[in-house]
Amino acid sequence: MNPKLSFLVACIVSTSAVNAQPTVSGNSSISGHAQQWEFSVTPYLWALGINGSISHDGTTLGNVNLSPGSVLSDLKMAGMVVGEARLGRVGLYIDAMYGDLGQTNSRVVDQVNLSAKTSVKLGLLTVAPSYTLTESAAWRVDGLVGVRVMWQDASSTITATQFNQSITKSSSINVTDAVAGLKGRVKLGQSDYFVPFYVDVGTGDKSSFTSQAYAGIGKTFSWGDLSLVAKNVYYQFKPNNLTTDLNLFGLAVGATFRF
Repeated sequence: MNPKLSFLVACIVSTSAVNAQPTVSGNSSISGHAQQWEFSVTPYLWALGINGSISHDGTTLGNVNLSPGSVLSDLKMAGMVVGEARLGRVGLYIDAMYGDLGQTNSRVVDQVNLSAKTSVKLGLLTVAPSYTLTESAAWRVDGLVGVRVMWQDASSTITATQFNQSITKSSSINVTDAVAGLKGRVKLGQSDYFVPFYVDVGTGDKSSFTSQAYAGIGKTFSWGDLSLVAKNVYYQFKPNNLTTDLNLFGLAVGATFRF
């Protein structure tokens, strides 16, 4: 299998396990700047669908389209958490995830007599200092500039069923992108409900473009926040005249605990 195609399958299957930001942590009152450090932790789950393709000069060489059920059925282990520290207007935002998928069925394009299985381990880490640009009793908007790192180890085994012969290809990749964006929340009237949002864009030495965004609905409780959002993560790579597109989308739910 073309190593670029192996990388696409690996990325698409593995990143489906994780990497969401279901809520923007912060004070339930929004307005006012604390004079001491405040911290929040948000464990979350993300059920998503995945679309991806790899092409050369406009010709598609491979593609993947996975439903949330397909992703979850192949998942062996996953962990994901968002953390934030704030002191007045200044903050530090961290989003970390790890996913381990077992043997996942994949497809070799236009080769009905070839079957493939892919195993993947993948991690994503976003670290971004932030600064509150505007804030009131009804909203808060933070600007952020940081980095997002993706790393993965993948192994694909291709079998020629008619000959009962197999070949295994392994690959590892590390991608670091500089990102910049906005995050925040808007309170809905005098209720305990709010709209969390996040958007960033970035680029790096191995990816030509990356972005992630979400928006949804949340509710504030005495212990913290509970939120449900629609989230999208996108990567585009263009090495050696090949274009790889990776699009992750779905619903994420998370609980934010403040201390």
